[in-house]
Amino acid sequence: MADAMVSTTSLRPSFYSPIPESAREDLLQAYRQFLERRNGDMNFERGFSLREDWLREAASWDSPYQGKVDGGAFNRAYASFDAVKELSLQEVALLTFVKANAGEAYGVEVVGKARQKRYDMTKLFFQIEKLLGFEETYHTRILIGATQHFGVKVEGAWKPPLRLRLLIGTLAHAPGLFFHPILLASEIAGVFSFNWMLQRVGEIFRDQPAVRESMEQRLIEILVDEVGHVAFNRMAVGPTGLDVARRLAVGVLEGVSGTTPEYKALGLNEDVMGKLAGFDLHQLPEEVLRRAYFV
Repeated sequence: MADAMVSTTSLRPSFYSPIPESAREDLLQAYRQFLERRNGDMNFERGFSLREDWLREAASWDSPYQGKVDGGAFNRAYASFDAVKELSLQEVALLTFVKANAGEAYGVEVVGKARQKRYDMTKLFFQIEKLLGFEETYHTRILIGATQHFGVKVEGAWKPPLRLRLLIGTLAHAPGLFFHPILLASEIAGVFSFNWMLQRVGEIFRDQPAVRESMEQRLIEILVDEVGHVAFNRMAVGPTGLDVARRLAVGVLEGVSGTTPEYKALGLNEDVMGKLAGFDLHQLPEEVLRRAYFV
């Protein structure tokens, strides 16, 4: 897979640097070409060929977690956060993976249905937006795939809390003028939280390198996508939209942590969330920067 070029007109690429309107179409074409290299054959019925290859390879990673795992307690905590006290810190980390997967899957479904009515598929912008929505479904599968190391099978359908349903519903039905600044804020908050989880996984599983590496690679794979999603949504907003996104990002992160308290159980406290205000592209791992699309 070819590496992506990271560049902007500024000395240091930033989530909040504006995109010249005159360059927008060329950048969209470049991003589409990047998506073709990264995803392979992008067929909505058969799936994206290279992503399916990645999932098959990941499924073969034989690195069982060396420790006690209580599947019953895990599923009780999956159904109700009140039961999380029964879990070890390692199991809480896995639960956070699964819950992040569940919330993202719900959001993609709701937003996708609402946005389909607005798509003009003759335009490259909307073609890419649809591709990115399908890319998000791979994040669902990548994250939940971590359960293979713990011998846990998630039982039952996850029921999103009212607060999360309201947050995602607001995004799904926001007018076009507000949609992309809100989505950009959400994507930046997502990059921050996944990058934080990457660091926490390294700490929590430092004594089990095979499990740690598998979980880290899953998060890196998602971060590579999410950086591109930030770049794409920057193309849809002007300087005012960028300023709005910067102001909203911390609130979005607080909302996510409130609806998914597993993050807080894992250590995502107010001090950590406060760092989002100064968070930017250059703080991501070198591998993510090397592989991601960002302009």
